[in-house]
Amino acid sequence: MKFYCIVLTLLVSLGLSAQSLTVNLDDPQQEFEGGGVSVSLFLGHHFSMNAENQDKAVRLINEDINMQYLQDYPDERYPSDDPPYFQRRVDYFKAAKAYNPEIKISMVGNKFPDDLRTDQVVNGNTYRVLDTDDPEIYDKLADWFFQLFQYYKDNDLEIEVFNVVNEPDLINPCTGGSCRQYEYGYDGDTKKGVALIFSQAVPKFKAMLNDPTINTSGIKMPLIMGPSSFSPNGCLTYIKYFKENYPEAWDQIDIVAVHQYGNGARSDLFQDILGEIGDKPFHQSETHAAKGAGGIDDLGNLPVSESVRTVLSLSRIFSTAVNNGVSAWYYFMNNYPGDFQPPGLIQVAWQSDNPIPYKHYYAYKQLTTAQPANSSVLSYEADFPSGDIVAFKHPDVDTLYVQIANYLSVNRKITISLDNGGVSEPMLGVKAERTDDTRNSEEILNEVYESPASEIEFVTTPYSLSTLKIGLGSTITSVGESQLRQPLISLSSEGLTIESETAIEQVAAYLLSGKRLFKVDDIRSNKYVNTEMNQYSGLIILKVQTIDNQFSKKIYLNK
Repeated sequence: MKFYCIVLTLLVSLGLSAQSLTVNLDDPQQEFEGGGVSVSLFLGHHFSMNAENQDKAVRLINEDINMQYLQDYPDERYPSDDPPYFQRRVDYFKAAKAYNPEIKISMVGNKFPDDLRTDQVVNGNTYRVLDTDDPEIYDKLADWFFQLFQYYKDNDLEIEVFNVVNEPDLINPCTGGSCRQYEYGYDGDTKKGVALIFSQAVPKFKAMLNDPTINTSGIKMPLIMGPSSFSPNGCLTYIKYFKENYPEAWDQIDIVAVHQYGNGARSDLFQDILGEIGDKPFHQSETHAAKGAGGIDDLGNLPVSESVRTVLSLSRIFSTAVNNGVSAWYYFMNNYPGDFQPPGLIQVAWQSDNPIPYKHYYAYKQLTTAQPANSSVLSYEADFPSGDIVAFKHPDVDTLYVQIANYLSVNRKITISLDNGGVSEPMLGVKAERTDDTRNSEEILNEVYESPASEIEFVTTPYSLSTLKIGLGSTITSVGESQLRQPLISLSSEGLTIESETAIEQVAAYLLSGKRLFKVDDIRSNKYVNTEMNQYSGLIILKVQTIDNQFSKKIYLNK
């Protein structure tokens, strides 16, 4: 693999001081898997649409975006109490897996069923909280966890990630029947309550999964996520508390998760978290742009529309998190009703005849999907905040992907050059797309140079998000350009044949339920033949991974 040092010198016009950025391809950081999104709210709105529009909404989220995780927050109930409620979730997940069979389901087990709670009186008000006076409460919690997982398994779905709690650090006014800081019992000692769920209930749940006389259907052991705090400073507080007081709780956590609703643009807090978690994966598991008046993104008031400000807010918090260790980044909600709703990615009104992406949907797509899945985040040195730029490079793709946000009222002129140990490296072309007041992820530049260029200049316009794809090899490639390199798929009496311009790495086939029929890795050839397809029948989802792209296609097999 060649290593490059990319030097981008940013000169801000109209008398602003020069800015510089050095991106190092020989110092890749964590791999960025892609996006995630919550699907628990407004599913009724989704299913109120006709089948065609439901399919359009599912494709917008699960095919057009590199979405790696779907996250669910079931309410305080058992599956046996309300099968239609849970079936609606199953139906959405299966529809999503029809387009992305390997998308992973994350389950949040935070809202406890009523029989696991008791009354707690706080300042004269009565709230229902986890009954930690019950000596069997963690056995009962584990049993509830198991019933959730069993329901999905019975419907041919696996839950890959178990997000055990949700925002335990959020101190909000106690209203109605809810009081977050007392929710976990122990008279409001939230840290202790959460630590004991991880150290007591989670091991009991795992023991049930490991017992074949209980787990008769073979439910897969999930990765455990936590603490899914409201803010990065809250995440730090819980990690340090676990380590000092309940190390067995810390040992249960496989994926460290944080939200960005508070202090979302604080790079120093993310760096502090990185210093605490060792080699555990780091996810941003729920947030949305434009939360509060500048509090989440530190941008303050800007003279732009609410939609454009949401785009800029999204870029700032995404880049801050990903530049500081986050390997998957989840948006709060897939769909929301209303003309302008920062918490959702697409607008789905009741019985809508057209699900409509919000403007920030296009920014989210740029940020998560321009580069291939599992691209490395590149380190750099700069004299401006880490929320301005984030760069990616996949080791098998000769393209550099640079996301650039301009939060200023003036153009930023960028001179880009590549350096390899003091030797100028050629650039063969550049593509760029932009989201701003008048554009929604529209291509603004597409140049293939007649001769290699030693440097290029690029101007970012005011209040915009630009995505650059800089060709370092023979082609400029992107996950978002799959239509240019679709493999040829043919069926005959002899079986399935797939031919591709670039090397095929993996082929897998799935039922619509998401059940995998087969998966073949490390093919490393431009042609793949499967002579055993005749044993299958019906509608099959075929997933093909080439060296620089991935594709899903529905095929019908008649046995």
